[in-house]
Amino acid sequence: MSDTIAKRAVTASFLHRLRAASPLLWWTSMAFLICFALCLVLQTVDQRLFNGISVWIKPAKFFLSLALHMLTLAWGISLLPQTTRSGWTVRVMAIYMMVAACGEMIYIAGRAALGQASHFNTGTPLSSLLYSLMGLGAVGMLVVTAIIGTLILLRASPSLMTRAAGAGFILAAVLTFVTAGTLGGMGSHWIGGDQTDATGLPLLGWSTSGGDLRVSHFVSLHLMQAIPLAALTGRSLAVLAMAIAGIAAAAATYAQALMGYPLVAF
Repeated sequence: MSDTIAKRAVTASFLHRLRAASPLLWWTSMAFLICFALCLVLQTVDQRLFNGISVWIKPAKFFLSLALHMLTLAWGISLLPQTTRSGWTVRVMAIYMMVAACGEMIYIAGRAALGQASHFNTGTPLSSLLYSLMGLGAVGMLVVTAIIGTLILLRASPSLMTRAAGAGFILAAVLTFVTAGTLGGMGSHWIGGDQTDATGLPLLGWSTSGGDLRVSHFVSLHLMQAIPLAALTGRSLAVLAMAIAGIAAAAATYAQALMGYPLVAF
């Protein structure tokens, strides 16, 4: 019983830390998690499909991913000195993240409600403009991630965790920029294989019959969580190993997708 109470206290303290570090990112994340749950409910009552799966799966995944991204950024901000956290630079970046994330999700969820593609939808001038604006917003979110990572390295109290967090944020931003740039330039995440999510991996949807750049995109983006988690071991070698393994996995899955091979073939 005492262990359970202690764990709950630690969890509550950690969540309070995130909320205090950036209330804007915290409450936006909470709203996105509610929207994620709503999308799960909508899948059960709305039988429409797009690319072979429910129209609500894509917005559900993006709501969850962006909520995790913003919560991770809030944690990163909590590592900074109070003067930096309350400064205009961090405040402006938090506002930008909220606006860009909300704009992206309004667009993606709106397209889902209409049963239309959100990504690579350039069939009309308006569609092309909205898609381009979403892309610019996403690039800006990566820039914010890299800047916060740099601030952590420069201004946070030196420790294994702050070094891991700073490096993780920067690596995730740079590698994701590469994979996202390739995705945008190619106009599709599929390279060969079935052009449908119906035969993709459960939950993730990654192609099982051809190359899929979403794998490398996923690996790259989540280095911002994986590298700091390695720091919990208290060992610099573990952090270095995770960083090297993450870069290698992102590069390998990137090359694999470009060659038209799936991560897992059924």
